[in-house]
Amino acid sequence: MRGRAPARRIIRAPNHLGDVVAALPAIVADGSDVLVVRWLAPVVEMAGSAGDVIGFDRGFAGFGRAVRELRRRGYDDGVLLTPAFSAAWLLRCGGVGHLRGTATDGRSVLLRERVSPDVLRPHHRINAYKLLLDQDAGGEPRLHRLSPSPERRERWRAAVGATRPVIGIFPGSNAPARRWPTERFAAVARALAARGIRIVVMGGAGEAGLTALVAGAADTALDVGGRTDLADLAALLSLCDLVVTNDTGPMHLAGAVGTPTVSLWGPSDPNEVRQVGASDARVTGAVLPCKPCRRNHCGRRGRGTVLADAHGECMRLIEVEAVLAAVESEFGRRPARA
Repeated sequence: MRGRAPARRIIRAPNHLGDVVAALPAIVADGSDVLVVRWLAPVVEMAGSAGDVIGFDRGFAGFGRAVRELRRRGYDDGVLLTPAFSAAWLLRCGGVGHLRGTATDGRSVLLRERVSPDVLRPHHRINAYKLLLDQDAGGEPRLHRLSPSPERRERWRAAVGATRPVIGIFPGSNAPARRWPTERFAAVARALAARGIRIVVMGGAGEAGLTALVAGAADTALDVGGRTDLADLAALLSLCDLVVTNDTGPMHLAGAVGTPTVSLWGPSDPNEVRQVGASDARVTGAVLPCKPCRRNHCGRRGRGTVLADAHGECMRLIEVEAVLAAVESEFGRRPARA
């Protein structure tokens, strides 16, 4: 930014949507510049952080450009909100000498201030990020509320075209272990559409096939799989009366724009990463000895605790009827959103 004295601190934001949303309260309170993977930059920009938002691209070329930009700006210290070695290495190569972050992924030698992961583990992730930025992490975690673009809201309002209630469904996840079976999402969409509810099925760039299967179960569903960037997704989520979703980044984004959720939980611990921006009805299924494993890929094989097949058992034990009951409980008492 021309005419501006170089900032002295840089925050390296997390690499995943849900984590970035969870980090926003700490980032905004700190006010420093933020380095973030480019596709996630709109979320940080939407938060109105006082510092500059510097988007960078993956790969060797992107790494080199980020290093040059960091050196040009001349930061003295950095705080790492992601546990990866590469995050610390990038800032060191960019001339940032004093680094604070978790002692993980073999990067302790690069850090001046090392934070044990054990210190963060008892806290919800929102408060854990505050601790990393040396802020008060007491009290209940609270999300930073996001305000989507009015222009994008109006554009998506026209696309949804509904005066009736709107329920969003997000059936995907980058973590296979967190995915509820597609055919069950389809059954939920079919049942809700039969009640006269407008269904909007959302998904990332690689999930168009998945969203098509779910939307195909409800004749009047709007399928926007692969058609939204993050700014569009935030606007669309803000128009929904409720969102049914796996434990995903869009779950947290829905909360950040004030939309209630029905969230489906298997391997993750809701106490650590639950959505706290709006009302959330959590459906967790049966108690299993392996829960919460916190894994993105289920490693179980052979006979399960309840089912014949152990693989993905925690998610497959969540029944359609339980999800519909949660929707009825959460959605039935709420007025339609403006």
